[in-house]
Amino acid sequence: MGVMVTDGTDTQGAVVVSRRVGSAVVRNRVKRRLRDFFRHQLPSLKRGLWLVITAKPPAATAKTEALRSEWLRLGKRLSIFADS
Repeated sequence: MGVMVTDGTDTQGAVVVSRRVGSAVVRNRVKRRLRDFFRHQLPSLKRGLWLVITAKPPAATAKTEALRSEWLRLGKRLSIFADS
């Protein structure tokens, strides 16, 4: 996950999933899940961030809860949450 801070007030995000992750169906499923995590956490994120979330091949077989916990772990590590 990459982070860039801007002067703007809106936090934006993008999800990148390469072909190494799997077929189009698998890649789209991973993208939907990661975008959903971002959407639900958006109110608690610091303002003015640009996030780029890059999925690695293990994301294809990971359970939703495992992806969510990794998202939260990395977010805390990067201090992207407003309460950090």
